[in-house]
Amino acid sequence: MNTPPSMSRPSFFEVSAAERLTEGLRPALQHILTTLSNHVPPLAMLAQRGDEVFYLMCFLLDRHYLKTHNASFAENFYCLKRVKVLPDDTKAPLDDRDRLGAVVCLSGVPYVRSKLEAYYNETNLNLQAFPHNDGSWMTFFRKSFVKLYPYAALVYEGLEYMHAIQYVMGTTRHFSPLTLLLNQRVERLTMADMLRHQRGGGHKPNAVTARPGARNPMESAWQQGTVTRVSIAAKVFAILSRIGNLMADNAKWAVYLGVFVIRFLQWWYSPENQQRNEVPLATPPPPPPAVKHPRGVAIPEDKSKCPLCLRTRVNAALLPSGFVFCYTCVFNHLKDHGTCPVTLRPCRIGELRKIYES
Repeated sequence: MNTPPSMSRPSFFEVSAAERLTEGLRPALQHILTTLSNHVPPLAMLAQRGDEVFYLMCFLLDRHYLKTHNASFAENFYCLKRVKVLPDDTKAPLDDRDRLGAVVCLSGVPYVRSKLEAYYNETNLNLQAFPHNDGSWMTFFRKSFVKLYPYAALVYEGLEYMHAIQYVMGTTRHFSPLTLLLNQRVERLTMADMLRHQRGGGHKPNAVTARPGARNPMESAWQQGTVTRVSIAAKVFAILSRIGNLMADNAKWAVYLGVFVIRFLQWWYSPENQQRNEVPLATPPPPPPAVKHPRGVAIPEDKSKCPLCLRTRVNAALLPSGFVFCYTCVFNHLKDHGTCPVTLRPCRIGELRKIYES
């Protein structure tokens, strides 16, 4: 059953999220490598080669998913797949050549762009710090590269934005110029695709169809002890290959678990949680009340009255000494004397605080 084009065509947000998923994992891997290198010094070389490690993992992961699901890891994460577009605008499954081109564009092109960006930043800083010109061809190349690279990057990004706009407007079914170059389209997985993958019958090229009841030659050789037919190296390679395929198949769940673990660690080591786990300090005792100066004004027995005007307080105001007055009374007193009327301690108008009494 053919799926209508409107149903098979993913939205802009689906394809954009799939493209950004891989790059979003790059800082996380770099952080993990840096943290491990701090505790295990021999791993410092991996932290220095973070880009190579990351894109090599992407290459192997995308290569596996293209073989088994006809989609990259990020595309399969969002239930998408790739199809080949024939000259008559019909669709066909990907072959080995299509998968090779796809994995090169998925992992090779971003790696080259990241290295060019790093080389541009480093060379630009060096030329600004040491603007000498020794006349060598290497200096000429560096200066030319620094001048031309921003324009080349602008043209490439402009093509990507143009394709994205055309994709949103529905004038093209190719989200990026690379998929157009490869004659490939990204579509949603159909129900038939999902059922086939659940049954374990995904796209597995070059698979040999076994007869019903036939035994695996490697398994038979292993059981019969005929090591001469199947070498130990082949067995080890088969076991490692099976383990690698199992890890790749479960990489989607590893992403879910990794996001949860990273969020949990961020919360665990956050300053708020650290303060919550600390033993709270005992509340210090309040300072002793201020002592009335012998020449200070008397304190009325009725605490609701102002010590200056001896009437009920209006617009109460507090001094650092702890005594409360009418705002107008104490303001004028501070303006004239600059001291607390009761303790005669120095006090400025800026230290006066209005309070609200119920």
